[in-house]
Amino acid sequence: MDPDERPFTGFASLVRRARRERGQSQRQLSRALGMSDGYVGHLESGRFRPNVQTLKAVSEVLGLTYGQLAVETGYITRDEFENPIDEGQLARLNEIGDLTEQ
Repeated sequence: MDPDERPFTGFASLVRRARRERGQSQRQLSRALGMSDGYVGHLESGRFRPNVQTLKAVSEVLGLTYGQLAVETGYITRDEFENPIDEGQLARLNEIGDLTEQ
């Protein structure tokens, strides 16, 4: 299989490893997540990017760091995860949060 067909293998490996460490089958994980067995199989394939809600659920059920999952799926960069914004940057974002195009 072409590696380009599995762009999220880092995420898939994290999920699979955490599930196995907990002694869970894919079916047990799917029940805990409230998702189909097939969907969990797809998560562990690394072929597609799960949405943010799925990342949150996986984080909670498997005890994985949400930020690490977000990095592995490309929602944030490793630098953003390792160097979060400081209070000054956060204050600035809050100041401009209500800007409109006008």
